[in-house]
Amino acid sequence: MAKTGERDQLGTAEGAVLGRAAHVIHAESPILPDTWAVELLTPEAQSLVRSPDYPGASMIWDGFDTSPLFALNIGSLRYAEDEVERCIRDGLAQYVILGAGFDTYALRRSGLPSGFRVYEVDHPDVQALKRERIESAKATPASVPVFVPVDFESASLREEIQASGFRTERPCVLSWMNTIPYLTAEATEATLSELSDLMAPGSRLVLNYGCDVSLTADQARYLQDLQSRVSQSGEPLRSGWKPKVFEEKLSEFGFRVIDHATEEDLFERYFVGRGDGLRPGVPARLIVAER
Repeated sequence: MAKTGERDQLGTAEGAVLGRAAHVIHAESPILPDTWAVELLTPEAQSLVRSPDYPGASMIWDGFDTSPLFALNIGSLRYAEDEVERCIRDGLAQYVILGAGFDTYALRRSGLPSGFRVYEVDHPDVQALKRERIESAKATPASVPVFVPVDFESASLREEIQASGFRTERPCVLSWMNTIPYLTAEATEATLSELSDLMAPGSRLVLNYGCDVSLTADQARYLQDLQSRVSQSGEPLRSGWKPKVFEEKLSEFGFRVIDHATEEDLFERYFVGRGDGLRPGVPARLIVAER
């Protein structure tokens, strides 16, 4: 996969942060205040993304409009961070970001409570590149996350995260965003099983997933085109869950669903009244569940 493969194929992580950088620089009202995104780009990419002509062109992929997918992804990150803030107010002191990529929450979130720790879990190659970018950045991070490099083909998440200082006996909040659609159902179930073993009672899990629901003709065409393009780039969409089945699966692994939102709910919470027309246009579901 491009995000977790060889050093010269980290396109997914860098592409995502490039989009967030363009959004926070050019959008009239950014959905996510990702002020650190541009700092993780190369100097060449920073110059590119600052161009006044960049925002519109950046949403077009060989004639394909990616803005409905971008809106879903950035809206999902905002959804996750809103839950993290609630958990901080409730006294939770551990935040785990699974598949963190170039996430910037720890880098830009000032004033975190004393003792609060952010753990970022991802492939070693992705994290090595990210650490290089942080070290070379002109800005000073508000805090630096605890990096937990995990190659899931050869290492255990539990072993690696415990070695980093994570306390399995204490509740945490864990986000798992914009990843499950690219996993098989079997891989998703295996990860949920591992998370159930890792997360103490009272922990919160926030995630999104691709859903198997009725589609309009426009949605069906869009998803077919999207699948064709991501398959060609080496990262095909591999799973779509019926919402009731996914809730049952979470229950099987000891999670109680607290919120089960749709892409339309995401629109109502974060996108209403935007002048740029940005809105989540890909069918998806977002969940907050308690262990």
